[in-house]
Amino acid sequence: MLLIDKLTPEHEAQIAPTRDRWLRIGLSTEPADRARAQAGVVAAYQAANLPPPKLFIWLQSPLAGCVGSAMLGQVRGQVGGQVRGQVGGQVRGQVGGQVRDQVRGQVLDQVLYQVRDQVWGQVWDQVEGQVGDQVLGQVWDQVRGQVWDQVEGQVWDQVGRAIYGQHEAGWLSFYAFFRDACTLESARRLDGLIQVAESAGWWWPFAGAVVLTERPVHLARDARGRLHCVDRAAIEYSDGWGVYAWHGVRVPERVIKAPETITAAEIDGEQNAEVRRVMAERYGLARYLADSGAKQIHCDSAGTLYRKDLPGDEPIVMVKVRNSTPEPDGSVKDYMLRVPPTIKTARAAVAWTFGVEAKDYRPAIET
Repeated sequence: MLLIDKLTPEHEAQIAPTRDRWLRIGLSTEPADRARAQAGVVAAYQAANLPPPKLFIWLQSPLAGCVGSAMLGQVRGQVGGQVRGQVGGQVRGQVGGQVRDQVRGQVLDQVLYQVRDQVWGQVWDQVEGQVGDQVLGQVWDQVRGQVWDQVEGQVWDQVGRAIYGQHEAGWLSFYAFFRDACTLESARRLDGLIQVAESAGWWWPFAGAVVLTERPVHLARDARGRLHCVDRAAIEYSDGWGVYAWHGVRVPERVIKAPETITAAEIDGEQNAEVRRVMAERYGLARYLADSGAKQIHCDSAGTLYRKDLPGDEPIVMVKVRNSTPEPDGSVKDYMLRVPPTIKTARAAVAWTFGVEAKDYRPAIET
């Protein structure tokens, strides 16, 4: 058994490349390499001392995989029960004790945590939550009658019973580093799981069969790595299922694709503060203040200050100012500028937008 006491400079040089490689794996939108993924499944079963599956079922998305796995679970007499614990948990547990505490910190911080935060925190959380929310909607459209009656109670369970393939990149990147950079032989027991993660999306191991899914065909993020797309699903699969998100907040499809249909009343009635914030932004904050009955709380020569109180969230406070420079056609436009909710006067609000105190705000021209 090889134990690592400390990382050498050669080891440390492999940290960044390992991190970057696994970020590419976790965020990949390439078609699955089905042959390689199936070979990885066989290796994972062998590492768990299980006979390899004879049946490989490919589906297009995590939602389809949850439904398919629930349906497969109804024929246990033919394929046996699920074996996620043996294939995933036991092997991981056996390998985990082989890495010494002295070297965990650096690799944890620079590989596992960075990969996990971008892949697991920003992507998996949204996909997992959306599967749960849509089980009672899209699944009903896909599975009818007696079949639905049989699987409806099990579909959500399949989220927790999945092995998440590419979305396991966080913890797999950690052990892949010790396998590849430090030649830790015990980590090779994870070869099969790593190979599937490199090649496919979520999968469900059964005795004698396995359900595998494709990777997404589209994934878009903002500058901070959060799921975000202005005109389509931020993560989307080939069967049309996906997650709509605005700067990391999961929202209904209509908020992204048809923001013009949102009403001020709907925004006021939204219970989730984050979703409500996105809806107001998509509606237009200035328009929302006007249409939702925001209160005028102060007016002076600098402008007019408005405030809209929101349950469970900070108020929206905006100051209306008039542009002192006429437009080319001679018209003069008003602008609404958002300011912190602690501001009480219009002059203080306008001063804040220039980064000065109200007492120091002395414009050359003031309407």
